[in-house]
Amino acid sequence: MISIHDYLKSSYNEKKEWLAESIAFFKDFAQMEEEFRQELLNKSEYCICLEGEMLTEKDIHTRSLEENY
Repeated sequence: MISIHDYLKSSYNEKKEWLAESIAFFKDFAQMEEEFRQELLNKSEYCICLEGEMLTEKDIHTRSLEENY
């Protein structure tokens, strides 16, 4: 039978691991966001994210336009 002490200890360890994984995820996310910002700053031309890909102003102007009637 598990004692209360063992139960609390195992619960604490599980939460500690979960918290460490969550912190690592948010660090990775923050790093990706920073790399994205740096990439935008490094490019001298204007970029926009369209349909999941980064496009330059030139790329956007060469795309066919959608016609709505």
